[in-house]
Amino acid sequence: MDNRLSQREVEIFETMSVPKAVAALAVPTVISQIIAMVYNLADTWYIGQLNDTNMMAAVTLIFPVFLMLSALANLFGIGGASLLSRSLGEHNYARVREAGASSAWMAVAATLAYSLVTMIWRVPLLRMLGADDGTIDYASGYLFWTVAVGGLPTVMIPTTAGSGSEVSAVAVFSFPEDKMKKGVASGNMVADAALVDPLLTLGLPAHITAAAGMDALVHAVESYLSLGTNRLTQDLALAAIRKIVPNLALCVREPGNIEARTAQAYGSLTAGMAFAMSGTAGVHAMAYPLGGEFHVPHGEANTAMLRWVMEYNLDGCPERFVPIAEAMGVRTEGMSPERAASAALDAMIALGEECGVKTRLRDFGIPKEACSRMAPAAMKEKRLIGNNPRRLTEEAVRKIYERAW
Repeated sequence: MDNRLSQREVEIFETMSVPKAVAALAVPTVISQIIAMVYNLADTWYIGQLNDTNMMAAVTLIFPVFLMLSALANLFGIGGASLLSRSLGEHNYARVREAGASSAWMAVAATLAYSLVTMIWRVPLLRMLGADDGTIDYASGYLFWTVAVGGLPTVMIPTTAGSGSEVSAVAVFSFPEDKMKKGVASGNMVADAALVDPLLTLGLPAHITAAAGMDALVHAVESYLSLGTNRLTQDLALAAIRKIVPNLALCVREPGNIEARTAQAYGSLTAGMAFAMSGTAGVHAMAYPLGGEFHVPHGEANTAMLRWVMEYNLDGCPERFVPIAEAMGVRTEGMSPERAASAALDAMIALGEECGVKTRLRDFGIPKEACSRMAPAAMKEKRLIGNNPRRLTEEAVRKIYERAW
């Protein structure tokens, strides 16, 4: 066993002043603890946006289990630190290295064993902590992702160019009991690394390429217009539009066009970065009932609602559509904001038609009478409805559905 320390180690442990040594060793530890706290607070905040008391209760139930996991790691860290300190004082550097390695590996082994035990006996454990029939499924799933999988690196590899999931904390889930699809946001869904390879999209059917690409356009447009937007998200959104508009139809017509596929993948990625910060708005809120009740795929539902929601938004803020029109290739010189905004909407409609996407609810087999019951369902997406650039009421949402039918 090597009985020597490196020059940096000698400096930290023997010659460096105490304040500097604390800054070098303790401050990173404190920061990591703060990050863990913020992580849990952010998770709770995002889940709270869903307005589901059972989900919130599930997060609360898992918190002591998560704390125990941290306590196990600290057990070996603090115990090992005591032995390390004594060994350093004795200049027994061989034991320093042994103690450090043993503490680290024992902490890993103990936390892995703890994760395994909690997974095998998670139902009785959660029942003991107070989970009932309304919270047990949510708590079990949350326990799995935070305790069992939370420590593993997450690598996302998109096979479509549309969702932007590889750079956001949001995923869309179906809730059959509510006949709704909902966006669920969590820090556990943020990728540690994303591998975006346009070659993986070459085998996509044309209609999926079109729907995914239009979904990316929705992300970019809503990100630019939403009340949560800022200069950074607007720049990202416009960059995405400039990539998507001239290349999406090419991807549909020429599936093997790798240059167009690459540009579309870049546009989807950039749009994902934009809406991850600014959020989406009315199009997504109104698309969720289409998916939940009538099983319309998320990208197709967004595409169907894009024209009609933007038509409604246009009357409320036409000047905000001018940069979008320019990014779509419209020459706006000499145009009034209203005319430029109308040209932007026309360009969106033309792109959808060129790609062959459906823009009428009846094309999906949705009956007209469903419009009146989908409106209150869409209004439950308060975060998205509240992020729309023009105020949406239940009556306005119902009328938009009827126009879209």
